[in-house]
Amino acid sequence: MKQQNVFWGILLIALGTLFLLDRLDIFEFQWGVLIRLWPLLLILWGVSILPVRNFFKLLLAIAVGVLGIVMYGQQVEKYGNKQSVFRYDDDKDEARIQDTLVRQTFSHELGAEISMATLELEATAGTYKLLGTTAELIRADKSGSRIAYNFRVEELGEHCKVIIEQVDDKIVLNSNKLNKFDLMLNADINWSFDLEVGAAELDFDLRDYKVQEIVIDGGAAAIDLRFGDKLDETTVNIDAAASAINIVIPAGAGCRVTGSTVLSSKTLSDFEKIDQGVYETAAFADASQKIFIKLDAAVSSIKVIRE
Repeated sequence: MKQQNVFWGILLIALGTLFLLDRLDIFEFQWGVLIRLWPLLLILWGVSILPVRNFFKLLLAIAVGVLGIVMYGQQVEKYGNKQSVFRYDDDKDEARIQDTLVRQTFSHELGAEISMATLELEATAGTYKLLGTTAELIRADKSGSRIAYNFRVEELGEHCKVIIEQVDDKIVLNSNKLNKFDLMLNADINWSFDLEVGAAELDFDLRDYKVQEIVIDGGAAAIDLRFGDKLDETTVNIDAAASAINIVIPAGAGCRVTGSTVLSSKTLSDFEKIDQGVYETAAFADASQKIFIKLDAAVSSIKVIRE
């Protein structure tokens, strides 16, 4: 296969995908931003002529593509901010923009029988923080963007499920970064989390909570988790790409990390390699508290430390 064909094939596929997503109104396409990223074309060209197997070229091309998407999102935000200086320069336009912003507050009382809860959260774009505890089951405050959410609670005996999902799946990259979502949860019950995190920052300080399980499906995300010692066993499963993942566990907890990483950096503080893809803290078997972490990540930065 001719190397130039590989280069032009990848380029045409990438451009066609961008045009298609724009036509489907999934995100806002801007030529001005794309032109700023022209050095990525040189990188792709370089990948296509490397004297390595096609499999490795494919992996490198995917990595460059993911990097391009992340950089595109960052540049769109800057580009949109510069444009807004000229578009919204009078009181009427400013009032119109403020009217489009969505502010929501959710809350739900804790039922007398509830001892376990699962939070299912669609965290697409913006900043999501766990700020503390509440006597209610949950309290959430959302502000800063045009994104709106549906909120519902399903109760079944001792267990309940809290579902928070985005009303409109369209992502406008130069607006959604302003989205701010603050959460407070009840600390007296056991919690499980099922989180979809895309192009967002997730900052969850879980030290005050009894966390049984947390499952995260992430892409182009910044994920910060801090665990406490409220339960003897916690399971963490993270499947991510192009993400920065930072996990802090208690100094006295035993931890096992498993999984696979592709084109990713990994920092595991105070861990020993037990087998291929398996790492444990010292005296893991004897620890009274155990945290099991499974990581499947590509083109990501991963850090697990004990404090």
